[in-house]
Amino acid sequence: MKECCKQYLDGQFGGDADVVGEIYGEYAASMREKTAEAKAALAAKEWDPLDKIAHAIKGNALAAGDQEMADTAIALRNAAKLASEDEAASLISRIAALAEEL
Repeated sequence: MKECCKQYLDGQFGGDADVVGEIYGEYAASMREKTAEAKAALAAKEWDPLDKIAHAIKGNALAAGDQEMADTAIALRNAAKLASEDEAASLISRIAALAEEL
């Protein structure tokens, strides 16, 4: 478990290890799912859906206390709005790497 998430979730849930573990597990699973969705949206050059996926990644990351993931998702939203394929691809790769660390 990423230390930033552990600290944040412990604070939110009074250190209840079962709840923290469950929420973190759901977060990790959702990041893998959203990463796959982002890759598919980019491959199809579907910029609006990619923006929505990045928005969901940002929200999930903030809810878990993962600021690095949230910041990367914010940058992905900007890349999607600009239809910047190379930038979006780089950011999705970064999100995928961060998701693998979860």
